[in-house]
Amino acid sequence: MNSKQLGLRMLGIVIAVVLIGGVAFNFLKRDEPKPLFRLDTPQHPSSRVDEGLEFSAPGLDGRSIDLSSYRGHPVIVDFWATWCGPCRKQIPELVALYKKYNRSRGLVIIGVSCDLIQGDGVKAVAPFVEEFQINYPIALADERLVDSMGVEAIPTTLFVGPDGKLVSRIVGAGHAGEITDSAKQLLDGVKPPVSPSKPDDINGHVVDISVVR
Repeated sequence: MNSKQLGLRMLGIVIAVVLIGGVAFNFLKRDEPKPLFRLDTPQHPSSRVDEGLEFSAPGLDGRSIDLSSYRGHPVIVDFWATWCGPCRKQIPELVALYKKYNRSRGLVIIGVSCDLIQGDGVKAVAPFVEEFQINYPIALADERLVDSMGVEAIPTTLFVGPDGKLVSRIVGAGHAGEITDSAKQLLDGVKPPVSPSKPDDINGHVVDISVVR
């Protein structure tokens, strides 16, 4: 065998080794577990709890209702809808609280209707307000507002301190007097006991709005 033939044979061996190595590498790589998600660099978003709750929404009269304009006041924000049975259950209690504490203690209540998300829209809200004699301002929510406030079910009632920070939250129409008890704690500056945002015993007292979008 001359040197030329020997060189060709060696070249063939090198090519074969490279091809075999490539096949083996691809096979092993294929069997490696794939990541389920990509970890992005945290952006450290600002916390609504740290900076205070914020939202702006149109009212029934077309004027904007801004939560920040009520800084210095204790505020109850109630997410509801005209078609929500459990919401109807607690609205009279809210009406009574507003009548009793708005002027005497500076309590602000804002009802946030979700009828633009599902239902007959704004045309259903005004007759409902008149029927239930709602005496506090009503804002109209869209999906963006609901999502930004972390509301997944109605009624959801937020109790906000004068500094704009969330004090407590009730999801669902609870037992009679629960809204009033939380309102008194808010007015007196008493920190309520820690409770789950979605207690196990609210079945039948809450409507999931995440499934109707």
